[in-house]
Amino acid sequence: MKQENKLMPLVQSFFQEYLLTHRGLSQNTVVSYRDTLKLFFAFESSRQNKPAIKLTLEDLTADIVLAFLNQIECKRHNSILTRNSRLAALRTFCLYLSTKDTLRIGEYQKIIALPLKRAPRKVMNYLTIDEVNSILENIDRKEFIGQRDYVLLKLLYNTGARVQEICDLKVNSITFGHMPVVTIIGKGNKTRHVPIWSETATLLQNYLKITQLSEQQNSHLFMNLRGLPISRFGIRYIIKQRSLSTERNCPSLKQKTIGPHTFRHTIAMHFLQAGVDLSIIKSWLGHINLATTHAYVEIDMEMKRKALAVCSPVGKSPSLKKLLDKNKDVLTWLSSLSNH
Repeated sequence: MKQENKLMPLVQSFFQEYLLTHRGLSQNTVVSYRDTLKLFFAFESSRQNKPAIKLTLEDLTADIVLAFLNQIECKRHNSILTRNSRLAALRTFCLYLSTKDTLRIGEYQKIIALPLKRAPRKVMNYLTIDEVNSILENIDRKEFIGQRDYVLLKLLYNTGARVQEICDLKVNSITFGHMPVVTIIGKGNKTRHVPIWSETATLLQNYLKITQLSEQQNSHLFMNLRGLPISRFGIRYIIKQRSLSTERNCPSLKQKTIGPHTFRHTIAMHFLQAGVDLSIIKSWLGHINLATTHAYVEIDMEMKRKALAVCSPVGKSPSLKKLLDKNKDVLTWLSSLSNH
């Protein structure tokens, strides 16, 4: 009797049951895993000159995975970070297979044990307070599109949210009152509550009135011109265009590559330079490990120099200090959350 090919049914259950139901991963992570397996199967199909549907579990070996990783790095010119991301997806797939196909568990363990490749560490890019203000002040807020972009960038800076987290925000994600708060659903569907400054809250209230979204609590907060929820690529485009149009008034922007994550790095650095405790910044950004937040300390060489000289943090930026002084209760409240 012909042996049944179990690979494709296991691929299907990996996505439908394991990733979504058991692991509860985000849609973006699932899509990344899907793309990885599509690339891997296309590579192996081409290598063996047979349709992908006819690939079997025996075609998944550590040597073949290494050949695939070499191909995407050398021929597709993927970065080391992308290569590592592909390997991570394949390791997760093999971890799942090891529970379903115990006869080949040794081969799956070899793939799981493949090490990630060390990548050169890039210097994080962030903006000065003057550069942030220049970008915001250059936006013409007379038109609706300008109003939307201004509020979007202000909220991106205030919250330090990831771009997808901003895309996913709905009207009911904002709670106004004495302590205005944005409820953010982050990586792994983890929820965090990020307080916003009164200036940002006022902007959001006016924005909701202009867009008539106040009564549409389940509507996405930011829409594109077609009336659809704004995408990561849409926000990236907005930031690029707004930054380019500001370069004449702020030449230092020409030396920087600016994207959505730049604003996340920016608020973290500004807090750090203003003397805000790392544990508070960790809670603000939604980092799992304090070590991730600590990476910001490594960025500012001027901070290192001053720390060595006087063993104390750099002086507070006057404009941010004024903002922090006005919102001491916000930082105190967030600090109390980090102790639980």
